[in-house]
Amino acid sequence: MTYVDDTNTRQAADAAAKFVSWYYNQINEGKGVSQSYVTNNETYKNAGHPPADICVNGQVCPTPEDWEKLLAQQREAPKATADKKHVNYVVDTYDAHVINADYRFGATQNLIDIHGVNDGVRMMIMVNVSGTVYFGVSKRSNDEYSVKQHFNDVFILVPNWDSLSKNSKYGKKFLIASQTYRAY
Repeated sequence: MTYVDDTNTRQAADAAAKFVSWYYNQINEGKGVSQSYVTNNETYKNAGHPPADICVNGQVCPTPEDWEKLLAQQREAPKATADKKHVNYVVDTYDAHVINADYRFGATQNLIDIHGVNDGVRMMIMVNVSGTVYFGVSKRSNDEYSVKQHFNDVFILVPNWDSLSKNSKYGKKFLIASQTYRAY
C-alpha cells in the first residue's frame, strides 16, 4: 500500500470552509465581495491572468462589480420592516476538490521554492456550494420570507500570492478565478 499525503485535501477543505463562511456572510450583510476575485488583484493582473469568469444563471457577468450590482438588486426585494434581512443565503452543503496541486500562475520563484506541491499552498481548488436563498419578508408574518430559491455556486479558487508573500495570517489565502451561479 502506498502512503498518500492528504495535506492538500485537508487544506482544500479548510480553505473551502473559511471561504464559504466569509463569502456568504459578506453577501448576507450587504458587503462587497469584488476584492476576492483575480480581476481585482494586482499580482494576477500584472502576470497577465485573464479576468475572472463569472456566469450567473447562464449569462456572462462581465466583472465582479457587476455581480455586486446584481446582489444589491436582490436586496431590493419587498420588505415588511427595515430591521429584517431582505436577502439571506443559507448554505446547506459545500464540497472542495483540488484541481491542480502545483498551480504557479503569477507566483514568484521564491514562493515556488518555498512551497512544495504537497504542502497545501499552491493549489487550485474547486468549491461546489448549494443552499437556499430567501428574498424579502412576507406581509403575513415578519418571520416568513416571501420567496425562496435553491442555489448552486461553483467556484474555482487560486492562491493569493500577495497573502503568502507578506506572510500574513489575515489576508485571504485564495482568490476567485471562476464562478458559476445558478438559482432554481
